[in-house]
Amino acid sequence: MPNVKLSKSFGFVFAGLVALVWLVPVVMMLAVSFMPPNQRAPKFGGLLINGVSLDNYRTVFSDAPILRHLVNSLIIACSSVLLVVLFGSLAGYAFARLRIRWKETWFFLLISALMLPIPTMIVPLFQVNKTLGLLDNYLGLILPYAAFGTPFALIIFRSFFEGLPREVEEAAKVDGCSKLGIYWRIVMPISWPAIAAVIIFQFMASFNEFVLALVTIDRNELKPMTLVPLMYSGQFMARPGVMFATLALITIPVLVIYVLMQRYLTRGMIAGAVKG
Repeated sequence: MPNVKLSKSFGFVFAGLVALVWLVPVVMMLAVSFMPPNQRAPKFGGLLINGVSLDNYRTVFSDAPILRHLVNSLIIACSSVLLVVLFGSLAGYAFARLRIRWKETWFFLLISALMLPIPTMIVPLFQVNKTLGLLDNYLGLILPYAAFGTPFALIIFRSFFEGLPREVEEAAKVDGCSKLGIYWRIVMPISWPAIAAVIIFQFMASFNEFVLALVTIDRNELKPMTLVPLMYSGQFMARPGVMFATLALITIPVLVIYVLMQRYLTRGMIAGAVKG
């Protein structure tokens, strides 16, 4: 028993240290973003500032169309989330419940896309978008983001659906409900843990992606939030408080989505890991 308590204590201490390492840059970013404009050299990397001011945030909203870029990012991220949830859940239900020839082979081929990071696909994706006329178009980002996010969603949904009891689906089938009807009316309403996990990860991946957005979107009015620091680097680089205020605004939507969905996240991630 003492060894168990010691192991738990060590685990808590280690988790606290890791959390501290991750929180320090965030605290530094927020501190510098509230730094008064006349303060040029924050102490200890921004952890200590002399006073608090909202002038940096006022400058961001007055000198840059930040809301326009935020709307662009939300349109792209939310659209990719909807596509990933739809196609990932459909594919996950098919792999979990339907008899498919060579099912495991197809499943392996689909999830193998997880081994292909977006930066390695920039050139072929650019050529495809150029051929299809999707440059300077939301679809030039939405479709690739959805394609790269679907394999992860497939794993989550398949694991979750395999852990659901079949009795409810069998009862619905006896009542004359089709497979599509069972998926839409029975399975999806009780799959919020898996849906929330997919939403969080896909939204973060789409909202924070930089490289593909850089080469796909050239018109300033269509650029997402992640390109704002680069667009206004010459204008804001001499003012670190304004630049860090911009970075802080970029993190807000992701934090909001996480706070709203985090109670489902753990359940969705471990769903299907243990089957009774």
